[in-house]
Amino acid sequence: MDIKRIWSVYFSPAGSTKHVTLAVAGQIAEKLEKEICEIEYTKLEQRKKTYYFGRDDLLVFGMPVYAGRIPNKILPDIEKGFCAEGAALIPIVVYGSRSFDDALIELKMLLEKRGFLPLAAAAVVSRHVFSDFLASGRPDQDDMRELYEFAGKAALKIRENEVLSDLAVMGNYPPGNYYTPLKEDGTPAKFLKAKPITDKSRCTGCGICAEVCPMGSVDAGDYSLVAGICIKCHACIRKCPAHAKAFVDEQFLSHVKMLEKNYGRRARNYFFY
Repeated sequence: MDIKRIWSVYFSPAGSTKHVTLAVAGQIAEKLEKEICEIEYTKLEQRKKTYYFGRDDLLVFGMPVYAGRIPNKILPDIEKGFCAEGAALIPIVVYGSRSFDDALIELKMLLEKRGFLPLAAAAVVSRHVFSDFLASGRPDQDDMRELYEFAGKAALKIRENEVLSDLAVMGNYPPGNYYTPLKEDGTPAKFLKAKPITDKSRCTGCGICAEVCPMGSVDAGDYSLVAGICIKCHACIRKCPAHAKAFVDEQFLSHVKMLEKNYGRRARNYFFY
């Protein structure tokens, strides 16, 4: 493999996937002494472009896990937006302590169909966007050490010019159903239509929420309104400097309590070569 460019590509509304993806791509680029390029794929206008890659490119492609899968509203953008003729690929999914289910194999197979050749893959734990407690502080120092080791092994495969054969990762293909969120009592939690509420006494009108919404759903004329689709990414909540936004839907909050009750253990990272 004559890799000339390392690409860090990520959809990262809350920032964790960006952090993980850049860490891996940066470490590989450093070890191979290659150029690193970055594609932020989070905002709506950024997902309207089409990107083409060749055999001298390596993509480290990061996505968050939503209900055990790749976010369904973003899948069509990936299918239309990325094409390759034998470019190397490292798919990475970032999950918030419960499980990554079929997300990694889904991302891998999706990009394989677009002409990419998987070199390695990973599922990495990060703080759950729904909670301040689930996987709090992660990725931490131990996680970063594992990520750098993973990147080093991937760089070695490139340096030794290993043939890219079929890479086995965990998951079912075709992927199963999206995970059904549960309430604290174990019954299904139905909050598909829930949207964040704005505390107008706190809101300063800065407009950051509208700027960071990956679906372009926050009304630019009235930042308290979410006029379009909400994918529960929590970008507007996590990035509001005034802490003026929150979910108050009872079923959503019950689901968060269930997660905190049942998934407080230290979840592990998974690496595939």
